[in-house]
Amino acid sequence: MAHIASVTAFSAAPAFADEVTDLADSYGPLLHQCLQDAGPETEVARQCIGAASQACMEKEDGGYTTLGMSWCMAAETQLWDAALNREYQAALKEFGFLDEEDQAYFPEFANRVESLRAAQRAWLAFYDAECALDYAVWGAGSMRHIAGNACQMELKAARTLELQSKRRTMQ
Repeated sequence: MAHIASVTAFSAAPAFADEVTDLADSYGPLLHQCLQDAGPETEVARQCIGAASQACMEKEDGGYTTLGMSWCMAAETQLWDAALNREYQAALKEFGFLDEEDQAYFPEFANRVESLRAAQRAWLAFYDAECALDYAVWGAGSMRHIAGNACQMELKAARTLELQSKRRTMQ
């Protein structure tokens, strides 16, 4: 795997995607282990947010450069994005079963899937706007990359844990 310091510009899109995927593959097990150790407690699991990116920054050459920090956070964001998609699909499936059960006797309450979809669409709009703001606050400064990536990582992680919590509530 190429070290972060060997990459000199954000504009190398294919290299960026490949490097981020390689970093996600390398540090994904650390995040998965942290979440497994945290168990079902959402507040304990929140301590895992940033664990993989921090380990990446500490271990990779150039990990504490602007580019290195951005890539490490983008790698962890990729991990949280996959987890968020799994949680959302699982919630749709579970809520669908519950809606089917309620449909016969309480059809007015069989709206979990519809409500989840509406909430997720609203969350996505918030996510896009909030992270665009975090990026924009820094203007032309290089901190915009770190702030934007940190926002994406933190919001996706928090949403993943929120959906997990909602699913546990229904079990």
